[in-house]
Amino acid sequence: MRGKRRIWTWSLVAVLIVALAGWAWVKQDYLRSFMPRTQLNSLLARADKAYAAGHLEGNHGANARALYEAVQALEPDNEQAHIGLQKVGQAELDRARKALKSRDYAKAQAALQDARELLGGGSDIDALAKRLLQAQQSKAQTDALIMQAQQALSQGQLDGEQGAAKLFLQALKTDPDNAVARHGMDKVGDALAAQARTALDAGKLDQADTLIGKIASLIPGYGDLPALRASLSQAQQTAQASITEHLSKANKDLRNGNFTGQGEDNALAQLQAVLKLDPGNAQAKAGLGQVAQALVLRANASMDAKDVDAADALLKQAGLLAPHSSDLAAAQSRLANLRQDLDQSLPQKKLDPKQQARVDSLLKRAQAALHAGDILMPPGASAYDLYSQVLSIDGNNTDALEGLQGLAAHATTMFDQALHDGDLAKADKMLDVLAQLVPGDASQVGMRHRLADAWLDRAQQSIDAGNHAAAQQALEQAKKLSPDAPRIQSLRTLIGNS
Repeated sequence: MRGKRRIWTWSLVAVLIVALAGWAWVKQDYLRSFMPRTQLNSLLARADKAYAAGHLEGNHGANARALYEAVQALEPDNEQAHIGLQKVGQAELDRARKALKSRDYAKAQAALQDARELLGGGSDIDALAKRLLQAQQSKAQTDALIMQAQQALSQGQLDGEQGAAKLFLQALKTDPDNAVARHGMDKVGDALAAQARTALDAGKLDQADTLIGKIASLIPGYGDLPALRASLSQAQQTAQASITEHLSKANKDLRNGNFTGQGEDNALAQLQAVLKLDPGNAQAKAGLGQVAQALVLRANASMDAKDVDAADALLKQAGLLAPHSSDLAAAQSRLANLRQDLDQSLPQKKLDPKQQARVDSLLKRAQAALHAGDILMPPGASAYDLYSQVLSIDGNNTDALEGLQGLAAHATTMFDQALHDGDLAKADKMLDVLAQLVPGDASQVGMRHRLADAWLDRAQQSIDAGNHAAAQQALEQAKKLSPDAPRIQSLRTLIGNS
């Protein structure tokens, strides 16, 4: 009996325990309000401390976000935890901004994601996400440019639109502090410097000058630039001394009539020595023109004496020096007519109707080419070549002879007009035409100086506009025309210091 009563008692206790547990589950929020707040307050204190120390994420759960979220797990409506998480979200947003500014895009992306989770989005987050995306796309483009630049550098392609220098500079334009691009530009400088030294060793001073100028415009702070400039200056001084000596001897030979001959004691040999040192030397080119004119004069004198063989030899030599000289063309026509007059066995030339029609057609085409500005080019269709074709048919044709003699005047007019219009490339072209038509003509000296001044003005305008590449090109054009112009060095210094 006592055993049954004991079983019944334990069964009743079990039922009461189960009933009590069920009631506690249903009333857990109510019961929690009676629990001590020691643990909750401890979590909040640790969360506030972690936030103040900047421990927003990580630290294996000992961070502000995790601690505030632990409070919310115990008490979902806890206002202090809610405010704390909002502050963490704002701090993450600030961290994303700083990371974006320092170009740490991975860190910015992670912080922005945390901020979005905590703040639930918003205009500030959307704006920063847009900026981050643009920055990441820009970085991708910069990285692609750098890869192209490195490939071009490895292939030795330094210049041009797809050259290493241009590509590295484009990368630096979007990311001025990019260390890889800056190192790449230093490598470009090393390659250009090596080319400049090779040119200096070979005596190609114009080429070295161009390369050093390119380094100065691309990498103004390049370490070896001062040494390169010093080497160039010394080489130029040595070369200039030699050039001055050769020109002095050449002028003396020209005055004494020693135009050509064996050895070095003649104007031609001295002028060729100058051009070996300075291929673009205007004085030497003009001197060659004077030698050619002297040879044509001697050829005409030989023709006066009916010595066609001597005249022919002189004209052939002049043709090597000034193949497009209008005086040479006239003399060659005269020689052909003289040969015919002296050799009675040759049939006397008399134009038949077909030849006359051909001459008339060529003269019309020559006039059209002249008005189009096609004085020496294109070959076969220029005014010079068309007039020469007429003389090959009719050596005494006065229209062709006068046309040839008038080409220089026409080129001079076109030069003046092009200079007035600011078409410096065309003016350059006309000056080159004149140098071939009337080599050695003294009036071309003044024309070269005028054109050089115009190019220097163009260089100054380009510098003022910030276009250093165009300024460098204009300076190179001016240097070809007037290498000693004082403004060249001052403008080059401006480019290097800009």
